[in-house]
Amino acid sequence: MQLQLKQKNLSLLTLLLVSLSFISCKVQLVAPYDDGIMQQIETTAKEIDRFYLTMLEGTTEADNGRAYVLFQEQYINIEVELNSLLMKNKVKPLNGSSARICEIILELWRKYKAEHEKYNTLSDGLIKLNRTTFNDLFFAMQSAEKGKQIATNPPQ
Repeated sequence: MQLQLKQKNLSLLTLLLVSLSFISCKVQLVAPYDDGIMQQIETTAKEIDRFYLTMLEGTTEADNGRAYVLFQEQYINIEVELNSLLMKNKVKPLNGSSARICEIILELWRKYKAEHEKYNTLSDGLIKLNRTTFNDLFFAMQSAEKGKQIATNPPQ
């Protein structure tokens, strides 16, 4: 009787330990790091930063130097880069978070472009705010890609 009780307790303890080990272990699959995407993230972030800095430092509202038509081609070129970045992120398996960040960036780019077109100018404050917003979003995208590099090749 004592032996049966000990075996039963040992079985329960073993079952408990195995259950806890499965609960505490979490396999999370992430997309592999892609140096090409990282390079494109950095390049596109720099293009947007340069776009807003050029507008802020090189033009003024007063002389109609911030008219939408003066920046239309740059808007198109940057949107093409953002579309390309989004497609590369979407087709990559297990890459939903990075693709979503890219979708948000593209949505905001289009929204800010439409506002510029509608009002035909941007104030210094809006330029600074837009620039900060994109810097933050691209930082999130770079961090996500860097996290993939760490996950697939952990430091020793």
